[in-house]
Amino acid sequence: MAELADKHQLYQQAVQHPRKEVRNLDSIYRKLSSRYLDHSIGGSSPKSKKGQVAPEDSSENASGKSEDDTDYGYVGRRQAQSLREDFCGTAVLCAEWVNSASSANRYAYGVDIDPEVIEYAKKHTVEQQDSLDSAVDDRITLVCADVLDVHGDDNRAQEDSEHAGERIVPRVDIIASFNYAMCYFHKRCDLVRYMRHSLGNLNDFGLLFCDLFGGHEAVRSGVTRVRNVGSFKYHFRQNGYDLMRGTIRFSLSFRMQDGSMLKDCFTYDFRVYSLCELREAMLEAGFDDVCVWISTKNNLDSSDDSEKETESSCSESEDGRRGSADFGEFEELVSPAEMPESFNAYVIGVKLPANETD
Repeated sequence: MAELADKHQLYQQAVQHPRKEVRNLDSIYRKLSSRYLDHSIGGSSPKSKKGQVAPEDSSENASGKSEDDTDYGYVGRRQAQSLREDFCGTAVLCAEWVNSASSANRYAYGVDIDPEVIEYAKKHTVEQQDSLDSAVDDRITLVCADVLDVHGDDNRAQEDSEHAGERIVPRVDIIASFNYAMCYFHKRCDLVRYMRHSLGNLNDFGLLFCDLFGGHEAVRSGVTRVRNVGSFKYHFRQNGYDLMRGTIRFSLSFRMQDGSMLKDCFTYDFRVYSLCELREAMLEAGFDDVCVWISTKNNLDSSDDSEKETESSCSESEDGRRGSADFGEFEELVSPAEMPESFNAYVIGVKLPANETD
């Protein structure tokens, strides 16, 4: 069975949860747009100066609506319409974005340097969605290029995006760099360069979302986990932490029901960044503020499970990127906190309109 398996489909089932990611993008964008752009009270923004956010007195604004309301029609609340998924792979986030129930006018742009995976995304993600909704193909643009070579341009329409070797796409409300893409940048200077590049590709109010893993477990070698994903088992292994380089190696494998296996189907050599390092890099790149949302591991068993193979079942609410089903919901990190055993986080760079930073 392993030789007939589609590794991208297995990865999507075991690791990716695009519906949950889009819900998080929507929710956080609404909260931050309200926080920074709310002009419903005296026409002033709650952002008092660069890098500092004035405290919010209530979870309700002047109209009496709460932060979690999904009514976007009143003053002070905006809805993101455009998404760019950097390092998009099979572009399932793009597809979920344009198909989300919150808007029928959304556009998504996926960028990846791998021509094989872009062709896969066009055939299996975009065309499959297009068979369900004939308008989807017009609302997803896939670009095969280095993310640093793709530039946002307000003066170029979507239909012009194929010019100049598909290197130009419109600026967007949100750039999502997920699956720990920032950890590909082993040098800090390259990390800051990417973030500065992303800043220029966002609309006047825009957010750069980068996910990050961490915790005590992040630098522990020999962590192995197995999850039952129904028709196959997902094997995650973490090994080879390099103290001098600050890197760790991950490998993902899939075992079929007949015992055959796709071993080390995906491998990664990641730089282990801290939340502080990503936050400082974003500020150095020119973002006006940085916010952090964090999801910590629920089971607080402090025993060292290195070299042990633990097995769990799959559930829709889990975050399985590092092999575990035990992560809670994302919450904003607003005060000092001790290092948890393991966490996933969104580090979010906030770009404000020029008049908001004066």
